[in-house]
Amino acid sequence: MLLRQTNSDFDVFIIGAGPAGTAAAISLREIIPDIRVCIADGGKTAAFRIGESVPPPIQPFLDQLGVMSAFAQAEHSPSFRTLNAWGSARLESNEFLLHVHQTGWRLNRAHFDAMLKTEAMRRGAIFVPARVTALTGNAHDWRIECSNAEKFSTRYIVDASGGAAIAARKLKFTPRKLDRLIACAVFFAGRARQSSTIDANAPLIEACQHGWWYTAAIPDNKRVVMLMTDTDIARRLGIARMPTWLRHLSLTDHIQACTGMASPLTQPLVFPASSRYFADIYPFGIVPAGDAVSRFDPLSSQGIVKALRSALYASYAIADHHLKGDTMGFFKYFTLMRDEFEHYATTWQTYYRQEQRWPDAPFWQRRHGMKPS
Repeated sequence: MLLRQTNSDFDVFIIGAGPAGTAAAISLREIIPDIRVCIADGGKTAAFRIGESVPPPIQPFLDQLGVMSAFAQAEHSPSFRTLNAWGSARLESNEFLLHVHQTGWRLNRAHFDAMLKTEAMRRGAIFVPARVTALTGNAHDWRIECSNAEKFSTRYIVDASGGAAIAARKLKFTPRKLDRLIACAVFFAGRARQSSTIDANAPLIEACQHGWWYTAAIPDNKRVVMLMTDTDIARRLGIARMPTWLRHLSLTDHIQACTGMASPLTQPLVFPASSRYFADIYPFGIVPAGDAVSRFDPLSSQGIVKALRSALYASYAIADHHLKGDTMGFFKYFTLMRDEFEHYATTWQTYYRQEQRWPDAPFWQRRHGMKPS
């Protein structure tokens, strides 16, 4: 349903129509069929989306949302392994066959997001094509103002606005950051070079002096290639300039072999990718989900899985209070998000410490707990 009226009150107002927002809407409508759910999103859809690969653990969350059948009908390509040159120049393979759910996926991201949005609206969520510009009020009586001049009232707010973290920004929260990571991405069109040693369809990670590279084949005969480094390093090296970006690509052992005859479709596109967590105490009734509560390093390949997982748990917390007046669900949710990030931060540092080839490089010194020279 598309909303075009002004006197609209909702039980749950969701900011953002990405995977976290639409998954929260789907789950809420499944748990409480008559709950009034609105999703607002006025952002422009990017021509290219980062985060195109998902690991096997996505499947149980798609099952829980009841969208696995719709997912299977879309144009997503199965993936059975990831490749990495991390800690040495030798390429290693991580076989998904060792997972309980054996198949990962290279997503057609536009189709994936559209599928979740369609499912949310089919189940009764209302969509507002507008940005949220103001939040006021308090528990059980939140007021929302949107860029199209519409105003709404709601009992609960789910902030699923991704990296924008709209509710946290409006509340003037400051995130805890682990790093200054950014992605400098270029999208290519054309076939990859055939190689007897590299599976060109598998996602591939390769560490380098100034950070690490990532590439993956994506639908429509395209490929994404990214250099992940810190903001100040990218600025000093001029990584956002195509000639410089291509020169650094040429220094890789494995990533360049995957581009082959492919042609760049874009200049380097720069995206924030720092690991960060909003640890502040949110006012009652506001629940952040997905990247709006925490953002993981793309190295983890957990962004979309984490978005779906947090959306489900956020919907359970809201449902407990809406149906039974039980506030413990919110306490459990925020405890889970905190513990999840603490566990992630430990794993993050452990993994980065496995790479010791450039001990004097600032990028690696920062992640090894040392002060860069």
